[in-house]
Amino acid sequence: MSWLKALLYCCIFIVIFTLSSYFAMRVLIREEGTITCPDIVGKELSDAKRLAEDKDLSVIVSRYEKRKDIAYNYIISQRPEGNMPVRKGRIVSVVVSEGPLLVNVPLVTNHTLSYAEATLKEQYILVKQVINVPNPNVGTIVAQSPKNGQNIVEEGGVTLIVGSRQKKFFIMPDLVGKSVTEIINELETKQIKYNVTYVERPGRPLKTIVQTSIPPKMLFGEDDTLEILAVGG
Repeated sequence: MSWLKALLYCCIFIVIFTLSSYFAMRVLIREEGTITCPDIVGKELSDAKRLAEDKDLSVIVSRYEKRKDIAYNYIISQRPEGNMPVRKGRIVSVVVSEGPLLVNVPLVTNHTLSYAEATLKEQYILVKQVINVPNPNVGTIVAQSPKNGQNIVEEGGVTLIVGSRQKKFFIMPDLVGKSVTEIINELETKQIKYNVTYVERPGRPLKTIVQTSIPPKMLFGEDDTLEILAVGG
């Protein structure tokens, strides 16, 4: 019976050795043919391809997506995921951003502000700023930025330059004690708006100015209204 035990032990040893060698070879083969997939999410496509090639992998674009939060040509996602074990030569499939949605700026110069705002709204373009400048074409768009034909992101917006009437400005003189009649003639000649309120001031000459709403030496525009208090009776 001892020789049977010896034979059994010998068979068991051979089986264990064979299995151990088999699994050891499998592990060695797997280790030699397996690598860690690089994490290329957030990388620019050309950089991602270079990183993959360094690991004996290749990158293909499965699709593009319009994303406002990710710049153009940057990786959104990958399969297989980064840091996963993969075989050499495997293809890494990626989704790439097309960046924010671009819109073409229409021509709105030489049109009214209301027309420009309506046209831009139809294109989902914001009016970022309206600037009024002195120009003979009052109420008309005389310039725009960006110019028509350029592509901008939706939220970029357009600045409109609108022609407006050139406003005149004056320096307020000291009118206290002067004749209100003479001052009115001068104000009407210069087309300055005014209101005269007459008050009683005992001891002061009639029709003389006692107070103005704009202090002397102050700058005021032609659209401002000058309030005048004068002695009446």
